[in-house]
Amino acid sequence: MLAAAGLLATACFGKFALGVTQTVEPNPILPGASVKQEVNVEADGLLGTAVKQAMTDAATKGQTQGQSGTQWQIRDTSQGAAVHLRMSRSVSLAEAQTAVSKTSTGGFDVGTVSIHADDWLIARHYTVRVVVSPSAPTAPTGTPTGTDATSQQLAAAILAGITYDYFVSLPGVVTATNGVPGDNSRLVWHLDLTSASDRVLTAESIYPDWPRLVVLLVVFILLGSGIFFRSRRSHPLVTEPPASAAPPQS
Repeated sequence: MLAAAGLLATACFGKFALGVTQTVEPNPILPGASVKQEVNVEADGLLGTAVKQAMTDAATKGQTQGQSGTQWQIRDTSQGAAVHLRMSRSVSLAEAQTAVSKTSTGGFDVGTVSIHADDWLIARHYTVRVVVSPSAPTAPTGTPTGTDATSQQLAAAILAGITYDYFVSLPGVVTATNGVPGDNSRLVWHLDLTSASDRVLTAESIYPDWPRLVVLLVVFILLGSGIFFRSRRSHPLVTEPPASAAPPQS
């Protein structure tokens, strides 16, 4: 019955793939960092159409009603029935740790992010913790909402057909994580939307601050050169006059 429900769900509502990316980007030389957030959707069928409409409505509502926080930018490269959407924005560390309302993303939970940054002058230490509550995106018209066994199996089959990948990109060398290495030096977690419990994602990294090291090296060279030339000036080289020749003997 569940296998048949899965085939029926795929045929009726299509496939759906969701990817959320959090990229920590340290400020060059200066303290602090920014976070680039992305939500990528690839879908087709009724579910893809419903999600596209929900994301577009959320972006339009945010612009017209002046919602607080940095607004999401949407890039739509859909072709025919194949939906390809990308929502992105760049925020400060403080704003990245502010809970993102599902209404601003079209019904997606991008997780509650906590980022701790330690500045060690020539290196920086980042600790990231994300709590994700897996939930289904905005459902298309016709999604079963009954409580009978068949309706629940069909709804579970729809959720099982949705892939949800969460990516975190940290600068420097990753020292600890409960994720797995992915492409483009990213960490990835494969989330299960049918799970009733929250998923906690953790990662740590150490970033050698090469721009600061270069600046410090240049400063040390300039200071050393200044001290050297100043000491040369304070102790000028004294040259003795040549000895006068003795008069010839008569």
